[in-house]
Amino acid sequence: MAQDKGNGRDKVTLTGRELIVLVIFTPVVFVWLFLGARIVWSASSNPETLDNIEGLLTALAVLTIPVSAGLAKLFEKDDKE
Repeated sequence: MAQDKGNGRDKVTLTGRELIVLVIFTPVVFVWLFLGARIVWSASSNPETLDNIEGLLTALAVLTIPVSAGLAKLFEKDDKE
């Protein structure tokens, strides 16, 4: 993200690369959050789900890899000033 300090205002602009990462990354984050919430909800209300939770936690762990990589890309500092 670049900051433009023209006209006395601080503006933050997204580069094309950051915008593409954000568009691709947003659905992955929503699926990851939904899956995590669904696992907690199901495990707290259904004992059968709690007995078979290993597969669900494996799916959540696999989705954690692109989520953490995408967050690292979005929040990396650009020192090209």
